[in-house]
Amino acid sequence: MTTWYDACRKAASIVRDTVPEPYRSRTFPGIIGDIKALPPSKARSLFMRKKGLGRQYAYLYLTSGIDDGRGYQACATEALDAVLGPERDAIIRGAILDVGCAVGVTAGIMGLDRVTGFDLFPDLLKTAHLVDSMTGHEHRYVAADMTRDWPFGCEFDTVVCGLVCHHLKVQPDVTVFFSSLNSVLHPGGHAIITLPAGSVATAAKFENLAFALENFGFSTDRARSGLVLSIDDPRSLFWMFLLVARKNSPVRNPVFIDPGFGFHRYRTSEKREVKGEKARATVTADRRVKHKNFRLVPLDEMAERYGDRELVFSTLTGG
Repeated sequence: MTTWYDACRKAASIVRDTVPEPYRSRTFPGIIGDIKALPPSKARSLFMRKKGLGRQYAYLYLTSGIDDGRGYQACATEALDAVLGPERDAIIRGAILDVGCAVGVTAGIMGLDRVTGFDLFPDLLKTAHLVDSMTGHEHRYVAADMTRDWPFGCEFDTVVCGLVCHHLKVQPDVTVFFSSLNSVLHPGGHAIITLPAGSVATAAKFENLAFALENFGFSTDRARSGLVLSIDDPRSLFWMFLLVARKNSPVRNPVFIDPGFGFHRYRTSEKREVKGEKARATVTADRRVKHKNFRLVPLDEMAERYGDRELVFSTLTGG
């Protein structure tokens, strides 16, 4: 059987040949920037109007986002797998929903069977089907908007939300997302949420996110939630945030922290260009490396270790 990473490489070469010439110059950060700047409905409309943009996005996801585990999207899933360790199968179990599944990243890297994936962009889901045809897996994919009521009943034991929540900009979208997350989970089911580097500014703000889940009927597993760092190199450029929560009741009070909350308000103050300049100034080795070893800094340790300092490259690497 073809491995998932092998299948991604083969699928990339196939998808690349179908991308119209005008879109081949588009970059991964550029397309993601377009998506971040638009509400979901307008982002999907953009991809439908500009035929071929979605295929370029799928191609770039397979290459820049996955890249045999060197891309951030793949690395984040490998990090999740690593820090859950032997307890993974007790947490990620049963009927699994992958929100923002893209090309089937969670199922592919973790080797999960019969996962239901849902994503906003049909071209990503078509590519996920292509990859599955090479690996022999049979996952189900649904095109849907995570800021509208989800098209599922209470049918899942686990929901994985990998690198998607930070796109929620306004409280109504946040409310729909976390209310839907609760409604599709069986009682006692787990929600696994990862957030990328730069999406949460301080340990206190991350603590607020964990606390806010209680309004939506979840209890945060403080021992398994926190900051995930690569420990391959003391100056590694990879980190992310992890929330593991258990559904223990229906939605209690559908307000996430405050009525005006949007995840963009929790980001670090550094612009992407500034982050890049600092990284290039302090790291001389090849930045496109495959990270293999990760460490979880749990919630309580985060507060003790970082205090109110902004969680940026210089803070986390001691620079």
